[in-house]
Amino acid sequence: MENKHENRFWSAARRAFVTGLILCLPVTVTAYLILWFIDIVASPARGIIKSTLDALGINLSETPFFDASVTIVSALLVVIFITLIGLVSRNLFGKWFIGVLDHTLERVPMVRSVYSSIKQIIDTFSVSKKETFRQAALVEFPRKGCWTIGFVTATQPTKFCTLTGEKLTHVFVPTTPNPTGGYMIFVPAGDLTLLDISVSEAMKMIVSGGAVIPESLKISAEK
Repeated sequence: MENKHENRFWSAARRAFVTGLILCLPVTVTAYLILWFIDIVASPARGIIKSTLDALGINLSETPFFDASVTIVSALLVVIFITLIGLVSRNLFGKWFIGVLDHTLERVPMVRSVYSSIKQIIDTFSVSKKETFRQAALVEFPRKGCWTIGFVTATQPTKFCTLTGEKLTHVFVPTTPNPTGGYMIFVPAGDLTLLDISVSEAMKMIVSGGAVIPESLKISAEK
């Protein structure tokens, strides 16, 4: 009898722990990622602030929350600096300077390959290139009978169309849960099934591994 009550207690405790973990995990992971991001952003200015305080003979290291305060101030300074760079880049001098810097970096051995690759990745996924992913679509990949979500990136004719004798659509098939990697495939236009969902909804579905399903797809399934 006592063992039965003990088993019930441990079973209830286990269920309560799992429930608590499910409730706490999203908040904990979100907080961790935010703090990690703030720490990364603050890192370029943190050393400068501490060096400046040391040079001025100001010692606040024993002050409560000193490190946290320096991190927050450093992050704000970096954000302000980046914003100023963005503002300056909009005028003629800023455009000229960035053009010269870009031209220089793309001609420095070793630096050129790294810089060009990073720039292409950022350009592809930046807000200014939001039209790169035009529409979400279903495509048979990696074999017949298996379907996955891809993004139409281009529809204009290329020499590939001449070589294959078909009108090909350029499709990017991202990987799950990291959509920055994936496969570029060329699909006959007739083999694509365009989806009536936004690119952001499709991306959420990909990142979640299919767990997050857009409401429009649920309604379509019920119909």
